Amino acid sequence: MQITSRTEYSVRALCELCLHDTPQSLRKISEAQKLPIKYLEHLFRQLKQSDLVSSVSGAKGGYFLNKDSKEISLYDIIEAVEDINSTTECDRIENSEYCIGKPCGFHQVWQEIHYDLKDYYTKISLEYIYQKTKEK
Repeated sequence: MQITSRTEYSVRALCELCLHDTPQSLRKISEAQKLPIKYLEHLFRQLKQSDLVSSVSGAKGGYFLNKDSKEISLYDIIEAVEDINSTTECDRIENSEYCIGKPCGFHQVWQEIHYDLKDYYTKISLEYIYQKTKEK
């Protein structure tokens, strides 16, 4: 699991929502965070499907967080916008010529790393990230 632009932009956009008590349009988020609006449209569809945000229509409409920022983890965001794949080549390709046996020691190490990262990302809240960004 690496932090891609999808995750980074989603976190930045969600931190922007933390700043405001009212729904924010994608245009406002885009301008404030200097993010491409088309990319945000795609990301917010995914964030909405994952129930991290909701939207309100109308002139004063926009997006808002569905939960308190303390209850949204970095892993929740990653899970919403990324295709999380913790499998190894041995898992993906039956009888891979590069597989040295199932399960091999490497497979176990990669799985442990995946679970450790998931645990770590789960402990980092959006609120924590937001507070860190305010320190600069």
